[in-house]
Amino acid sequence: MKKLMSSAVCAMAVAASFVTGQTEAQATAPVSVSYTFAQGAQGWTAGFADLPTDYLSTGIYETAFGWSAIPDQSGVNGLMIQSHNRSDDVFMYITKKIDASVGLAPNKQYTVYLNFDLATDAPGGGFGTGGAPAESVYVKAGAVSYAPTLTVENHGSTPYYVLNVDKGNQANDGADLQLVGNIAKPDSEVPGYQLKHFEHTFTVTTNAQGEAYLIIGTDSGYEGFTRIYYTNIQASFY
Repeated sequence: MKKLMSSAVCAMAVAASFVTGQTEAQATAPVSVSYTFAQGAQGWTAGFADLPTDYLSTGIYETAFGWSAIPDQSGVNGLMIQSHNRSDDVFMYITKKIDASVGLAPNKQYTVYLNFDLATDAPGGGFGTGGAPAESVYVKAGAVSYAPTLTVENHGSTPYYVLNVDKGNQANDGADLQLVGNIAKPDSEVPGYQLKHFEHTFTVTTNAQGEAYLIIGTDSGYEGFTRIYYTNIQASFY
């Protein structure tokens, strides 16, 4: 009888340990999302900030956003975004809400490992009005717990759209978005678009609904035309 009881206790202990191990593994398993844009934009949207509120009616900012094949990259699709930086400070960005539907918990701080590819045709070492076409277009990334929206602020007598996210300014970090590089392509001697890889680690605390908004953008000091493409975006929340 003692042997039987001992065996039963041992079995229960093993089972409890197994369940505990499963629970701990589930608790520490990352929430991961991935976007290759093979069929479309997959819920990503875009915006433009730090430019006059009448920028669409004037037409001189040449803003556009959409899903398309990436030039010079056979079979690779992405999110195209462009603008002509006539304000010397245009911030163009893409954003996506990540929420409880993929496993995020409410009111929880996560460490986020983000990586993505950006297709650029801007060679390094160039010169342009206001700054270089490549090195003066600064790539930033991060996340917030609220929807990124545009507010209006007056710059002198001109109303401007301003993002409700602390992104810093051009090469400087903000509290919410940080500098991760620029759009100089990997090999300036090769013509056309090339994919450039970026990685960034940061923290974000979800809101009461278990939501966080990923944001990737470019803060430009180059007063010219920029067209880039985003693809292969992956994020893991730990």
